Formats: sequence, structure tokens, C-alpha cells
Amino acid sequence: MDERNSILIVDDDESLLDILKTALSSEGYRCETATNLESAIELIDKISFDIMITDIRMPGIEGFELTEKAKIIRPDIAVVIMTAFIDEFSYDRAIEVGASDFIKKPFTLKELIARIQHVKVQKRIRSMLVTDELTGLYNRRGFFTFAEQELKLANRLRRELYLLYADLDNLKEINDSFGHMEGDSVLIETAKILRETFRQSDIIARIGGDEFVAILTGTTETGTNMASSRLQKNIDVYCEENPPQYKMSMSVGIAKYNPEFPCSVDELISQADKSMYEQKRYKQLF
Repeated sequence: MDERNSILIVDDDESLLDILKTALSSEGYRCETATNLESAIELIDKISFDIMITDIRMPGIEGFELTEKAKIIRPDIAVVIMTAFIDEFSYDRAIEVGASDFIKKPFTLKELIARIQHVKVQKRIRSMLVTDELTGLYNRRGFFTFAEQELKLANRLRRELYLLYADLDNLKEINDSFGHMEGDSVLIETAKILRETFRQSDIIARIGGDEFVAILTGTTETGTNMASSRLQKNIDVYCEENPPQYKMSMSVGIAKYNPEFPCSVDELISQADKSMYEQKRYKQLF
């Protein structure tokens, strides 16, 4: 499915779902529908939807629960909330959980299309602001935006998450010996390896010249360590298949976020950074 024009519509009114799916399909959108939280989450887990349009008052769904869970799985998904209870609608809460816009029931197709186009423009602008031009990963601004949101969710859900901090070894030497174009090529290939290593739901960013980070949610310490090992292995495999003129490797550090002892994103990065430098110093000894 082309995620650039893919929409998930969630409502317990099946007749409304049929009407919206038919109408939006005629406008060129590819639509899937769900009538409950479980089926919606199952679809979101399988498909990287561009937009989710959802009611917030449905059996088995408490308020913004679906929006929160969708954002955990797909941080990039734009959410348009439908509600017939405008007096009870909390704008602050909607923004806090990551909603992009809302529309009051009943509405016309013209109104809905306008909302969809609005959030798509917002998403394009936001993508330009938060994306690293060279690698296509999130930049520092993008990482902090999404990481702070993940920490808030971790606090609310009382769950741990992990931050992996990776430094590309010897980038300065590569730039000095082979030129900055070659250095840029290494950064681009590193970004590709990171995408192959981590899940789509993980937040991956380049936050400095040779510094990369990833927020891993819904995993354990063991799972995070396995991801770190997989990253090192994927780099080794790449070097075997594409033998470079220089040594290509990364030093990695991991930090755990515990909602019982909350800290800022900066503090979490600092913890992982210290762990990364311990590995880098160890490498230099051998």
C-alpha cells in the first residue's frame, strides 16, 4: 500500500465506515477500516498508514487510548479525531497524545478532505524540519520532538524504554584521507544499516556529525542488547560485501529510561554517551 495516500478509518458505526471508505477511495486515497481498538492496532502494526481518522468514543476504547497506542507503533502517523461531543473534547489532551487535527460530527466530505489535506501539508512541513538532509533520518530537532513524546508516554504507561547511542568511528580520518564526499557516503550507508537493523516503530536519528541515536520502545534490556549486536553484525556484513579502503565501525552505548526515576532526553543521551565512550576506549586498547 502507498503509505503517502493511505488512511485508516476507525469507528464502531460500520455504515459510516462504508460511506467514508467509498468517498475517500473516489478521491484517490487507499483506505482500510476498523471497528475496534484491537483490529485497528493489528492494521497499524502491519501497515505504515499516512493518516488515521478515528472517533474517540467507542466501546472498549477510553478517550485517546487508540491515538496513544498508534503513536507508539507509528510515531509518524497523522491523526484526525472525529467527535460529536465538542463540549467534552479536550484540545490540550488531544495535542499531548499526538493528534494533528479534529473534525466535529456530522461533517461533509468537503470538510473531511480539507482536514486531510491540512494534516498532509503539516506532515510535509514537519518532515522537512525534522529530517536530516544527508541521511534521511530524523535530525536533532526531530529526535528530541519524538523522544520527549515517547518519554511522556513511558511515564503514563509506566513502562521502560531504551536509548541506543552510536558513534561512527574514524569519520574524521576518513574525511581527511579520502575527502568529505567519501565521508558523506559512509554516513549514508550507515543510515541504511541502521534502518535495516531497527524496527519501523523505533525512532532513529543523526544528531551530530558522526553521532546516531535510536529510541527503542516495547522491548527489554535483552532485546536492546540483541539490537546492538545485530547492528555490529550488519556493519561487518556490509564491510565484507563492500570492502572499504578504511576501517568502518561503530561504538555503541545503551541507557535505560525508568519511569520510576524520570530524567530528561538530554540526561538519557548523556548516560548512553558515557557507555559508548567506555566501548570506544576498550577498542583503542586492542
